[in-house]
Parts: sequence; structure tokens; C-alpha cells
Amino acid sequence: MRRAATPAAEPHDARAHRATRWPAWLGLSVAGALIVAASSPTIAHALPRFSFPALALAGAVLMTVTFVRATLRLRRAHDGSAVVRFAVAAVGFLVLTVLPLTRLVGILTTSAAAPPRILVGFGDWLGGEGYPRPSAHRGVDFAAHPGSDVLAAADGRVIVARDNRDLCGLIVVILHEPHGYRTIYCHSAEIRVRRGDDVRRGQPIAIVGTTGQRAFPGYEHVHLELQRGTDAAAVEDPRPRLAGCFDTQARYPTDRLVLTYPVRCRA
Repeated sequence: MRRAATPAAEPHDARAHRATRWPAWLGLSVAGALIVAASSPTIAHALPRFSFPALALAGAVLMTVTFVRATLRLRRAHDGSAVVRFAVAAVGFLVLTVLPLTRLVGILTTSAAAPPRILVGFGDWLGGEGYPRPSAHRGVDFAAHPGSDVLAAADGRVIVARDNRDLCGLIVVILHEPHGYRTIYCHSAEIRVRRGDDVRRGQPIAIVGTTGQRAFPGYEHVHLELQRGTDAAAVEDPRPRLAGCFDTQARYPTDRLVLTYPVRCRA
């Protein structure tokens, strides 16, 4: 009687290929979920607050595993497939692990003293949590505690105070005459002024929140934009006009627009 043939053992490279592939696909799926949710306020606010950080942590772990396995495979086999997989894993590891971790370390090691910490600057291509943005940042994000005051950056008149129902969320826009500039404040939890109100520099105009594009816990901020005229595309970096923390004893120039921080400074 002839013995049945024993199935050939699966090549080691095939097993390694499968072991490398599944965490990569999961990691990319997590990244896609983060991008979709982050670009939709409706989805972002329908999910529990810690959903995004949990997804981000899962994506970072999966891409780290993928990168390590792809690196080991590249050391064993220098073929084109191994090189391509290593390159893809390296990009995913950079985007989902290295950049967010670098931002987190920066936040944890930065002093909480004045002036307020800037999470995202004008023109930056990384968001507050460290992930790449689809476009350059239009303003400056100042770190702030939820429930604290959003302050008017200069004297002016409120021309918008509403729920914008977009990534900005609850928005306040102040017109600064006669300079022809507008300051825009986003993501508030509550608005304390109405359209037509005259406001003074340092006056509370809203409450810090996470409406619109929902920030991760610990990354809450006030988004400040400086717009020239009525053209929404004519935005400028507000930092050259910043004179520091609002001081009730200070005298500010009136011949040009000078701004102070839209959040309170801590001693």
C-alpha cells in the first residue's frame, strides 16, 4: 500500500509575509478611520471622547509591530518585495507612531508657565496631535483648559457668534476697525457675546471647548485666525502682532493692530 504524500511545509518567507501583512492592513484601516472621523464633526461628536485616542494607540502599536517585522524580513531577504514592504511600513510607523509620540513628549516636557503653549502654528502641516494635515494650518492653536475663558485679542465689534456646523464649531468673529482685520475664534463650548456687541481686549467672549474638529483629551485649544478684509482666503500669521499676555495695566498702540493671547496666562 502506498503512503499518502505528506503536504509540503509552507515556506518560511510565506509565513513571514502573512505575519507582516495583517498588522499593516489593520494599521492602515485605523489611520483611515481616524482621518474620516477627524474630518467629520458629526462622527467625531457621536463617538465617546476617548475613541480617537484608543484608535490612535491601536494604530501606533500595529504599525510598530509591522515596522519591526518588515525590518527583520528585509535583513533576511533583500528582494524588491521586502524593500517595498519595509518602505510602506516605515512611512506608516513615522505617521502613526513617531510624529504623534514626538508631539506628546513635547507637550509633557513643556513648562505650564506663561506664555500659553502653541500646539499648531500658522502654515503648519501637522495637527495638534502630531498627525499630518490635508492642508496648511490657517491660524494658531493655543493650548487651553476646557471650561476656561476665551479672550478677545483686541478691541472690536462682534460680527459673527454662532454654531458654524463645520470643523470650526462654535465660532466668534470680531471686526477690528479701523484696521480692516478680523480675528476668528473656533471650537468654543459656549459663546458669551452676541452679534453687534462691542468688546474690549481681554474680555471673555466664549468658553474653551472641543466643538467642530474634536481635539484629543489633553490637546484642547483655542484656534485663532487673523483675516485681512472680507476675503476668507486672506489669512495672515497672527504671531508677529502678538504683544504677549493681556495686562490690565498695559497701554497698547492704537495706530496699528496689536493682539494679545486669546487665553489667560498662568503665573
